Amino acid sequence: MKAITQRCTRIIIVPLLILLALSSPALAQRDTIALNSNWKFVIDKKAEGQQEKWYEQPLAGAATVQLPHTWNVDEATQNHYGWGWYQKTIRVPANWKNKTVKLQFGAVNHTSFTYINGKKIDENIGDGFNKFFVDLTGKLIFGKDNIITVAVNNDYGKNKVPFGSSFDWPNDGGIIRKVALIVSDKPAAQYLHVTPVLNVANSEGKLDIQLAFDKPESKLQFAISIREENQNTSNIIYNNTVKPSWQNNKAAVHVDLPNVHPWHFDFPNLYRIDVIVMTGEKAVDKISTVTGFREIKFVNGQTFLNGERIKLMGVEWTAGSNPDFGFAETDSVIISQCKLMKDVNAIFTRQHFQQDELFYDFCDRNGIIVQQEVPLWGPETPANDTIRNIAMKQLERMVNNFYNHPSIFSWGVGNELRGRDKDMKQCIADLLKRSRELDPIRFTAYVSNTLTWGFSNNSTFVPDAAAGGDYLMMNEYGGSWWDLPTGKIHNYLDSVHMSYPDKPFFISEFGLCEPNFKGGDERRIEDLIYHMAIYESKPYVEGAIYFDLTDYRTHYSGTSDTTKYRRRVHGIYDMYGKPKPSMKVLRELSSPVEVQSVRNWAKGKLNVLIFGSVGLPQHTVNGYKLYVSDKTDNYLTGKVYQLPTITPGERMNFEVDNLYNGKAVITIVRPTGFVVSQKIFE
Repeated sequence: MKAITQRCTRIIIVPLLILLALSSPALAQRDTIALNSNWKFVIDKKAEGQQEKWYEQPLAGAATVQLPHTWNVDEATQNHYGWGWYQKTIRVPANWKNKTVKLQFGAVNHTSFTYINGKKIDENIGDGFNKFFVDLTGKLIFGKDNIITVAVNNDYGKNKVPFGSSFDWPNDGGIIRKVALIVSDKPAAQYLHVTPVLNVANSEGKLDIQLAFDKPESKLQFAISIREENQNTSNIIYNNTVKPSWQNNKAAVHVDLPNVHPWHFDFPNLYRIDVIVMTGEKAVDKISTVTGFREIKFVNGQTFLNGERIKLMGVEWTAGSNPDFGFAETDSVIISQCKLMKDVNAIFTRQHFQQDELFYDFCDRNGIIVQQEVPLWGPETPANDTIRNIAMKQLERMVNNFYNHPSIFSWGVGNELRGRDKDMKQCIADLLKRSRELDPIRFTAYVSNTLTWGFSNNSTFVPDAAAGGDYLMMNEYGGSWWDLPTGKIHNYLDSVHMSYPDKPFFISEFGLCEPNFKGGDERRIEDLIYHMAIYESKPYVEGAIYFDLTDYRTHYSGTSDTTKYRRRVHGIYDMYGKPKPSMKVLRELSSPVEVQSVRNWAKGKLNVLIFGSVGLPQHTVNGYKLYVSDKTDNYLTGKVYQLPTITPGERMNFEVDNLYNGKAVITIVRPTGFVVSQKIFE
């Protein structure tokens, strides 16, 4: 079932036993019922729960916890890597007997066995970050209490992706994201996928709508409504009941839309699609999603969004970094971290592993272009059948879950693997091939740290695994992890481009990792400035991603801590989101405009000299506002001016009122409300 379903249907969070006792009209068509409160939990220190059949009885000595939950942020269990058990009792109404009931797990890290009333009904092996569903149809006792038991394992095992300890983030075990019941009449859609196509020349949109069912249902009709979302208006642009065409168990409808508003990182226009499944006059299911119309393409190694030449700049956030929450982040924590990304001008990011649906919803609504990856990470990872199969299943589940998000432009198949070794190159190639089969409209790539291990001017040159992607993603750590003079970094970039001249070239990571490389935030700023200067001097560098947003928790060597505070000091914010001086430096370097000076002008006026950025990022500035204030924290109460359109490299002398005797704080704000530049002129 499509992961986006939860946020697009009614979410009910009244007390569960009261709700489940309600009559069927309260559960018309489809309902998403939150199951996050009052779970019983116990640590299985001796790994004896399976043998002693804990799933057949109430959990002895259990504590009560709320979901999402991880035991690795609790002092007593912060270093437990093994089994933990969860249990919850629900009363299932008798009138659910003819309904479809599914249990939705946002994520369980990393392996889980699910039981209903003492019987195992599902195994989720080695996939700790994808949303998954457990079909409860035919497994419940109607009109009675039912006991859900979930055994969870987070050991450093070999039957998972990421493999063993080959990853650089925390190893927090538990039901780390929200859980819900999905209840609907029959037949119920398994998922809803929408494929939007934008005609850039005339703003026409084409939308292919596909629903999957257990089997073909030739008598079904779909009542489809398409409405503007996240826009200035909420017009319904399509409303019709249609009979779909069928291919196997998939039902398809094509819709032509004469005029749509494109999705852009500064104007993230969205559309909500509601589909009511009808059998005759009866509505049996309702499923919804949100999407956007945009075109991202590469032409001669250059990047275009909706026909506009652009270059991208952003930052990556590593989830689980706050030691108060770990991977069990609440919605408010996730949103707060996403806002920190926009506060440093992120319009581009990658994710090493799959995030909560809320993260992608934020990116959709606030304009961040995402490369989403399978967490196949590190040179220790083997390319054996077990790892290949788990990685392939993760890729398939990931694409299915996140298919509708316009913010996702590419699927990543791994990071810093053995990109020159034959067995791993074949594994990467197979994943890239499968990605294209699953989603022909998006790009796919592999993130490499071995592109510099050989170049085309060598007679024995063999291309890196990254060459199989649609573009190059290279982690670049010259002057730290790369043991070379910083003056040679540009030579390596030139050699990579020379070796793969037809591939668009992106920097997928750069930054300073403490305490491995000492110098504090002063060195971080220095590192940031000279790396950005190198990238901006290379016309073939299409974008870059700074790593990392915050200092992040990890099991890898970092500080001397051995507790939940073990971390790498890698961010422009600390683990709690407090900014360092480097935060403002990254914001200004990542701004699409350069505010260079403020000068006295005509009587009572000041001249603000502004340039459109020709570095990273690079795009037309449209719909931005300029504020003049006397302090940085009160700019919204200052005088506001609408900026005209500014193209990359364009010089603009912009006149404002001299309100503070020649002094001014100049703040420029995106159409989405985020500050892109703020400078004090005294």
